[in-house]
Order: sequence, then structure tokens, then C-alpha cells
Amino acid sequence: MDKTFKVGVFGLAPNEVNTLGSIFKLAATRSRKYVMVSSAERASAEILLVDVDSANAISEWKSFSVHHNNIPIVKVTKATPPEPAQETYLRRPLTLKRVLEVLDKVTIDVHKFVPELVVGGDTPLDEATSAALQGAAHSAQQTTRTGIKALVVDDSLPVRKSMEIQLGLYGMEIDFAETGEEALEFAKQKVYDIIFLDLMLPGIDGYKVCKVIKSEKISKNTPVVMLTGKGSRFDKLRGTMAGASVYLTKPVEQAKLREVIKQFLPNAEAGG
Repeated sequence: MDKTFKVGVFGLAPNEVNTLGSIFKLAATRSRKYVMVSSAERASAEILLVDVDSANAISEWKSFSVHHNNIPIVKVTKATPPEPAQETYLRRPLTLKRVLEVLDKVTIDVHKFVPELVVGGDTPLDEATSAALQGAAHSAQQTTRTGIKALVVDDSLPVRKSMEIQLGLYGMEIDFAETGEEALEFAKQKVYDIIFLDLMLPGIDGYKVCKVIKSEKISKNTPVVMLTGKGSRFDKLRGTMAGASVYLTKPVEQAKLREVIKQFLPNAEAGG
């Protein structure tokens, strides 16, 4: 699923506007694209870049925002952004990685656009998108803190990292296990709101782990989402018989995972 986000600018120098245009053209093959709108079309923008080093730009933006205060802004500046920054900054000079990372993070935080997150997918994320996703997940965990506790059981590092970002966007506290034995130890020590369990694990497989989890008083009511590369009806039946709440075949797209989270954790909301 591709999407093009409209970007409006206030006060950037002509050479910076040209740089942005070149960056947007270079990024045209990504699923997350950007296009600059004219000053007359700024009301239709989904992101605004405001030159906060320019008093005229700030004044123009403030006048505009009186009637359009719902558009997220990125403050463009030469200065080092404050830490921790409560607002979004883009530091000069404008480079491809810096621009895309900041804009990507806004589309994730504000517009909830995360098509790249596929659990068990083979397509690697580009550097800017990966950094933006990590940043958005970290921000959500620090500021949202839903109190929801999740356990992810998978021996694949890419899957664990993807799930870390996915669930981090919901402000969840996440524990990770690489084997069935580790998963059972975690499940004995803590009450989880949801467990994501891979079928094929070193040692005890996911079916047996699920059966044990469902037989224990502390975890018998915890939803177990089985993640696996096997998608046959027989495998799904085995998962259901073991006590799995739902069976997802990898690769799992972010939209499908969101549906499952909404089903079992209706109070969870990505990005706060």
C-alpha cells in the first residue's frame, strides 16, 4: 500500500526547497512518498515544514495556523533540538536521511501509516524508515505507557525486532523469549495481557507451549496469538485445539496485526 503525503513549507530558502524536491524524487520508489505543495495549497498539506530561524516564516505560519491548527509541523533549524524535544525538529543542512527519517516519523506518529511493518517478511527496511519506526516506538513507550504487558516468543531476531516496533507503537511493555522453555518461565512469573507465540521453536514447539500456558491458573485466560509460516487447515486446527485464540500465517502485515490487537485489547491504540 503506497501513499503520498503532501508537504507545505514556510520560509525555506530556494536552495532548500530544491533540495527537498530532489529528495522527494529520489524517494519516489518507496511506499511512503512525499510531494511539495504550493503556498496556495498549504491548507491541504499533511505535514508543514516551518523555518523557525526566520521571524517572518514564524509569523506567516502563526497567521496560517489560526484557521489550520490541525496540521503537524516540523521545525526546521540550524540549532541542536532540545533534549528531550517535545516537538519535531529537522536540523540543517537538509540531507536525504535526515529529511526522510523525520518525515517518516511524523507519518507514523500522527497519521499511523506503517505499511512496512510485516512480521516475518523478507523485504528489508531502508535506513531512514527503520530509524523512524524505532524512534516512534520508543516515543510511544515513553509517553503512552498503556500498562499492557506482552510476551513475544520467536527464535527469529528480525521477527522479534519487528514485533518490538509494532507493539512499542502501542506503548506496551514487552518481554521476549527465543525458546518454548524460556516462554514458560516468563509465563509463570508474570501475568501478560497477550502472548504472541511462534509455532516452530527450538526444543518445545509452540503447540506444547500453548497447552501448558492454557493449563496454568496464572495464564489460562491470556489470549495467545500463534504466529507461523504454516497455514494449512490442519495446522490451524492443531493451534485451536492447543488453546490458541487466533492463528496468523507469516508474513503478517501491520493492518492484520492491528485487527488482532483491537480484538483482544480494545483499549490499546497505536501512537496514543
